[in-house]
Amino acid sequence: MKPPKAGKTSTGRGKRPKPPAARPVTGEAFHVPGARIYAGELGPGIAKRAALMARVVYDAVHENRAHPPGDARRGHGRERATWVFSEEPGLAEGLFRTGLELVIDARLDPGAAIGLHTQGETEEAYSLLEGELRMTTVLRDGLEVTHTLRAGDAHAVRTGEAHFGRAGKRGCRFIAIATRRR
Repeated sequence: MKPPKAGKTSTGRGKRPKPPAARPVTGEAFHVPGARIYAGELGPGIAKRAALMARVVYDAVHENRAHPPGDARRGHGRERATWVFSEEPGLAEGLFRTGLELVIDARLDPGAAIGLHTQGETEEAYSLLEGELRMTTVLRDGLEVTHTLRAGDAHAVRTGEAHFGRAGKRGCRFIAIATRRR
């Protein structure tokens, strides 16, 4: 029996070529009609390769100009987000039949802030993977509740509530999951 050829597995199948890495785009360039969350093909079993997921760079995430520059409520700094799944209007992949709205893997630069915004139609949960994130939830009655999150901690905001937050000195990484009633 001949030994396998270079670049082949012992089963004789060729190695899968490495896909090209997705290049980051700005939020303005990404949120347009026809934007794609995933550059690959999806078969009957959903599996996505990280290198083919949309990578988006946002400046001043959820910017809220009603607040002065420097205030975390305004939002400032850079977020780098990998869009894992989306059923968000205009970016829907049509993969899920339940209330999943989106799954994003996000990194905030040190000191970057997510501006104050209300969850009108969705509920959102963050799971902090790295760093520190100080999140404030504004309840429906106006009461503000603030927590400092560290790796392993979580934050959630309900429909009708608002929230904003600022990354710590070394930035942070979190998974955001949003759901919507269908």
